Amino acid sequence: MQLRYLPNIITCIRSVLILPLLWVLLQQDYRSAFYLFCFAGLTDGLDGLLARLFNWTSKFGALMDPIADKVLLVSSFIALVYLQKIPFWFASVMIGRDLWIVLGASLYRYYIGSVTYRPIFISKLNTVLQLSLILLLLVDAGFFSLSPWIISSLFQLTFVTTVVSAFQYTWIWGRQALCNA
Repeated sequence: MQLRYLPNIITCIRSVLILPLLWVLLQQDYRSAFYLFCFAGLTDGLDGLLARLFNWTSKFGALMDPIADKVLLVSSFIALVYLQKIPFWFASVMIGRDLWIVLGASLYRYYIGSVTYRPIFISKLNTVLQLSLILLLLVDAGFFSLSPWIISSLFQLTFVTTVVSAFQYTWIWGRQALCNA
């Protein structure tokens, strides 16, 4: 095995962790879910760090890494809705934003041409907030109760950054589409 494939292997490990994570989550083993979710988050940081640091990038990694991230987040949100830890409408907004971005990118690619995707700051912040929210909900359910103010504030921040990032992507790609049409 060549070391340059290490980020891809780490991404695949994250993808494989999703099913055990969902299993323990649905069993309401919140502590195990917390540890698996943390480990999955660490793999996300590690594969990206290795890819950038050593230029071990690949088309597979560029495609699979964001897919693994989104499947991890979306499946966690769906499980947390099922467990009544987050409201359905909230998960719908989180998932709807991602579907909106995928739809926009697909339409752009179909009508205009290839999509040059660079995550914007608010989107990166939104991902951090989504991950933090899931982690804090797991801490609250599995270890000790957190202040409702903390969780409520994180819900609000996550909601706002989700909506703002959806509008910002729409604005950016809409302008690009008009300029390139």
